[in-house]
Amino acid sequence: MLLLARREIDSRQRTTLLGWAWPVTRQLAQLAVLVFVFSEILPVGIDNFAAFLFTGLIAWNWFSGGVSGGTSSLLSARHFVFQPRFPTAVLPVVPIAVQFVDLLFAAPVLLLLLISTGALHATAPLVVIPLVAQFLLMAGLAWGLSAGAVFLRDIPALVGVVMTLLFYMTPIFYGLRNVPDQYRTILELNPLTTLLEVDRALLLGSAMPPTTRVVAVGVFCVLCAVIGYHVFRRLQPRLVDYL
Repeated sequence: MLLLARREIDSRQRTTLLGWAWPVTRQLAQLAVLVFVFSEILPVGIDNFAAFLFTGLIAWNWFSGGVSGGTSSLLSARHFVFQPRFPTAVLPVVPIAVQFVDLLFAAPVLLLLLISTGALHATAPLVVIPLVAQFLLMAGLAWGLSAGAVFLRDIPALVGVVMTLLFYMTPIFYGLRNVPDQYRTILELNPLTTLLEVDRALLLGSAMPPTTRVVAVGVFCVLCAVIGYHVFRRLQPRLVDYL
């Protein structure tokens, strides 16, 4: 998997001028626009809003890019599927690994932002725990969706639509306290909501979500990985025939 991820990263950066800087540049441009809109035009009243927003953007971009890429991975790398001894199950995880590299390059920028605003909390190193949970969630979705996309080619397009809707239903540029009570429960059903809240609690020292919800989302992420992998293994013998 690591070799495939490195191959994908090298091919993506080979003919660019900025190379490794492009992922961070895209996220900083997105951050600048959203900070301006929701600080000057439609203020949401959140302290350390730039750090709050960038934390959400990094996690979201990893999720969106990794799951979207993982969904199309078998279709775009079908030549690997045709090789009998190739471990096909690693293909949906490769885009997740590639997008995680983008997260790692954005992390120092976030760290500088947290330090400069005095928002960095002592529990910041523990952020690896929700990141692992998010990886399990993404891997499970990528395994299940990539196998399904081989049989129903509408799935990658559907995932794109869902990601667009999910962006606005995940508290990336707003907090749950900005959401009316009658809609808050709907957003809490989104596992990314809890994962982002835990990220911010560990990095910024904000309020941690209820323990029951954190545990429930952790169990859900593990189950998603197990079920997604099981679905993939069940469908794997038929992939070559439909590709």
